[in-house]
Amino acid sequence: MDKRIFILALASFVVGSVELVIAGIMDMIAQDLHVSVGVVGQLVSVYSLVFALGSPILITLTAKVERRKLLVIAMLVFTAGNIMSMLSPNFTVLLLSRIILAASCSIVVVLAITLASGIVTPEAKGRAIGLIFMGISAALVLGVPLGTLIGEAWGWRATFAFIGVLSFVVTICIMKFLPQAASTPRIPMQEQLRSMGNSKVVFAHLVSILQMTGQFTIYAYITPFLQTMLNLSVGQISFVLLVYGLAGIAGGWIGGWASDRFGTARTMIVTLLLHAIAILLLPWAAASMMRLLPVVIVWCAFNMAPSPAIQSYLVRLAPKSADIQLSLNTSALHLGVAAGSAVGGVVISRYEVTANAWIGGLVVILAIVSSIVSLYRGRGVYSKKDSSLQENPS
Repeated sequence: MDKRIFILALASFVVGSVELVIAGIMDMIAQDLHVSVGVVGQLVSVYSLVFALGSPILITLTAKVERRKLLVIAMLVFTAGNIMSMLSPNFTVLLLSRIILAASCSIVVVLAITLASGIVTPEAKGRAIGLIFMGISAALVLGVPLGTLIGEAWGWRATFAFIGVLSFVVTICIMKFLPQAASTPRIPMQEQLRSMGNSKVVFAHLVSILQMTGQFTIYAYITPFLQTMLNLSVGQISFVLLVYGLAGIAGGWIGGWASDRFGTARTMIVTLLLHAIAILLLPWAAASMMRLLPVVIVWCAFNMAPSPAIQSYLVRLAPKSADIQLSLNTSALHLGVAAGSAVGGVVISRYEVTANAWIGGLVVILAIVSSIVSLYRGRGVYSKKDSSLQENPS
């Protein structure tokens, strides 16, 4: 694989680590800035909301900017956001810095996927996108514990200082090794709306929303689930989550490789099916650690595997508006996270925690239905009425 893809994957790792790093240093921030832990927790919610809403808007507004230049600018803004976080004298300034970080991160992630798919041959697009998702997955697995260790050793501000330095180094690598990439034509809003009016595109985005909704219906409440079902200690739960995260890193590669090897259609349906089965097996698997760990590995690997296939499918389905479709899809993923957490909260407040797994699995099955509708609606895999929907994704 081209070394430039690994630079983009590293960029996605760096920016991805900021979203949830707050979880590991929450107590430190609350104590230092004299606010409650609950208030600090809102920094994660605000970040996700800004990312979800800002991504398609910012990508549209910056369509005329050369892509590598835009990526460098976004990385520099991201670096500045970390410096602002590090120097925040109060919670308000820290909140503003999170908005800056989320906005710049939303651009970096979309551009990393777009540039990665443009660098490689069409036969390797899935693997290139998969590597970007491996970077994002690694951020969730390694970014939070690494940020926590730094925070415990030198204070929470040092965590943002470290991320800021790392992001600046990555920016230098981008400037040195990545080629320039032409800006995308500014697509009139009417044409953008027309592409979103195509049911195949809409149902493709709905797949991501439903899958993440199903995933986070149970994952957001995995700690009470494991405590209730297996009475695990904090250390044991941390071990399970580490296994989960490592499987997620592999899942990004599996999804990209399978897309190139077997086509996006088969990959989407099979990986979503395995994801749904793993979630539905969780209540059964929670009878012992011997059962649980293999199911957890499948669960997270095939949670991450569909995304490279879905995004590769969207790039091929609507190539003229690929940047916008990718930004909308990353927004869809974040909306699914928010929806799943909300649904899971309602379920766990009314039923036993095992119900979260049943509901989550059923919602992922709805994602499979949505993918089938998108892939096979009408004759072929695209509408001839829409000239922006071209290549057969499978």
